[in-house]
Amino acid sequence: MADNFLIQEINSEFLKIKNSLSSMYFKQWNDPELPMMENNSSKRLSNWLKRNNFLIKNGIYKIPTAFKATYKTSNNVPNICILAEYDALPGLANESVPKKKPTDQISGHGCGHNHIGPTNIAAAIIASKVSKKLNIPANITVLGCPAEEILWGKIALFNAGAFSNIDCILTSHGDYQNGSISRPCQSVIAGEIIFEGVSSHSGKINNLNSLLAAENFINSAKKIIQSKYPDILFRHIIRKAGLIPTITPDETRVWFATRGFDFDKNKKSYKHILNLAKILSKKNKTSYTHQIISETRGYLPNHILGKELYNSLKIFGPPKWSNKDLSFMQKLVNQLIPGKKMTLDKKINFYNQGKDFYGQDDGEVSWRIPLGRLNWAYPEEIPIHHWAWTALSGNRASYQGPFMVAKSLSHSIINLLKIPEIISNSKKELDKRTKGIKLLNPNLGAFKTLTKKPELFWSANWYEI
Repeated sequence: MADNFLIQEINSEFLKIKNSLSSMYFKQWNDPELPMMENNSSKRLSNWLKRNNFLIKNGIYKIPTAFKATYKTSNNVPNICILAEYDALPGLANESVPKKKPTDQISGHGCGHNHIGPTNIAAAIIASKVSKKLNIPANITVLGCPAEEILWGKIALFNAGAFSNIDCILTSHGDYQNGSISRPCQSVIAGEIIFEGVSSHSGKINNLNSLLAAENFINSAKKIIQSKYPDILFRHIIRKAGLIPTITPDETRVWFATRGFDFDKNKKSYKHILNLAKILSKKNKTSYTHQIISETRGYLPNHILGKELYNSLKIFGPPKWSNKDLSFMQKLVNQLIPGKKMTLDKKINFYNQGKDFYGQDDGEVSWRIPLGRLNWAYPEEIPIHHWAWTALSGNRASYQGPFMVAKSLSHSIINLLKIPEIISNSKKELDKRTKGIKLLNPNLGAFKTLTKKPELFWSANWYEI
């Protein structure tokens, strides 16, 4: 049975910070920063928590743009962790208008992280205020997690011990449905291969051609994946391959990832591709260097936490879009697909069947600590990681879903503090799902570069071998 007084208090506290939350959405969107360069974004969020009586530690575990915020009134209740993301994507800057209109910024919030960090933090702030007002013992931790877009930040934090003494994790994300998510997503393993040859005039026949080696590698890797690992995807970019066709480049870099739902098979395919690169490099008489970036499993479902979040969502959802909001989204959809009526989820649901075709670095953590996630819906015709998602993320039309989630998450935080048995049962479910599975620390690379000189990573000039 719903606690009407608790709901009333959550709504009251939400209204008190609604303007600040909306302002934070815009400020984050208007100041997009690349992964591990989120200096302003992380400080903006941690300062907001500090103003609301959270104890702040910035730059934790030698990760400059990570932070930890705690609100604790008791040691006798579970430690509930809220995740905050705030990095943007390269090349996706766009004005908040229903058409493609790029800006001169080097990145844009084409995945809505300008919503995720503020929304999850708002939930923690609301829960802290309500717990104090209702005299409910609290233990709330917010982890500021950089570099989600390269699936790196939470892996670095996990390997450093940031998730020790955490009892459960709550988070959220924009997607195509309003609901509580308790189903797998893809595992992802990413790295960079550097082929080095000899620079020369391209009119001369030269076997030491790094670009040719990279192109042979890519074509061969695609064939290997299609024939031997049909349920694994191979994704790549060539991000350093010369500047002019009359010069054979002496160095070519391929940033690539393998992804799939079976983590062990994914690791096997990645290893196979590395061996292939080594063979092709020798054949092309070029040198070969591999640099791991990160690896992560996909989400491990936890239906206990999922149902708890869904019960909270039913109290506050679905999003309350205005006609103006819907009109903006429809105009944006018409820019992408002229004449198409947008498909927008206007209900709420508990999603515990099927799979999601994305990767998240908190997927790895979910195999150790129970994790629950809420989603809010965007029109299905607007692609994630796209200029149109950036355009929508900067418009007030995108705010109602996150508003719904901020209230729902805060309600679940209070419930978990009041009824710790929910977390105990979620841990039992986790133990049952992972029984017999040996979990090792995930591979992580580029730590020195990303924490000290991230600009070298983004200019494709990093070496840690």
